[in-house]
Amino acid sequence: MANDYSNIKYFNTLNDYFVRYLFSDKGSEAILLDFINSTMLDSGMKTFRSAEILTPFNYKKNYEDKESITDVKCITQNGSVVIIEIQLQGNSRFPERILYYWASNYSKLLKQGEKYDALTPVISINLLNFNLDDSNNIHSCYMIYDTINQKLLTDHLQIHIIELKKFKYNLLEPDLNCWLKFFTMRDNKEEVMSELVKEKPIMEEVQKKYNNFIKDRLMMNEYDKRQAYLYGNQIMLEEERRLGIEEGIRLGIEKGEKNKSILIAGEMKKENMSLELISRLTGLSIEEIEKL
Repeated sequence: MANDYSNIKYFNTLNDYFVRYLFSDKGSEAILLDFINSTMLDSGMKTFRSAEILTPFNYKKNYEDKESITDVKCITQNGSVVIIEIQLQGNSRFPERILYYWASNYSKLLKQGEKYDALTPVISINLLNFNLDDSNNIHSCYMIYDTINQKLLTDHLQIHIIELKKFKYNLLEPDLNCWLKFFTMRDNKEEVMSELVKEKPIMEEVQKKYNNFIKDRLMMNEYDKRQAYLYGNQIMLEEERRLGIEEGIRLGIEKGEKNKSILIAGEMKKENMSLELISRLTGLSIEEIEKL
């Protein structure tokens, strides 16, 4: 029996299948451009006049092979490439992954035989639903600077990290603040969307996209598959963390016991006790005791 989505109570606006539809479906250029410019404005960067989608939304494609796919990719009127990724799970090594994707996209800009002046900036915007660190920074922008005099080497690398778990209303510039309200809303969606439309006209288009999505059974089926896949990944990560903690505790106890045995063996050796007796009482080998 098909699912009935007419009275949906929970919808994850960060589901990457939905985000791809929202930003890269046909006719989404204005929505995509507004989100990009909102991010630029919040970090004091220049905005863009237009954006051409390079990864059009594929209605039926299954995106479970997440590791090799950029969520949304577009090019602006001045040739800058913008890549947008949604990440619901990650760890402290995630910055290396972001840099790898940036480098992969940057290296593809130059065709064989072309000069370096053919290169253009690549801007990476990353929406994270986890915290990279303990700072209070919601939106961070990273570029290449001289560590001594803060001189910018090049504007070709620009990495934006937006940590949604840290978001609280009205802490950012109004445009990005409005977008993050949308991505973090859980309950009272109609009420929140009504407020967002009043704050920012483009949100009326976003609301239409959202309504079209939840009314489409094929897209909602893909959404459900993606949610199940993400939930399964989360369960596995939590189990891995739990096992890792337990293993760490076990190894810590073993190391502590070993250190304790070494200390005791050292004192016994000072008392000229036989190596065989020390070995039997502490569990250390004769060779280990001789080295003390």
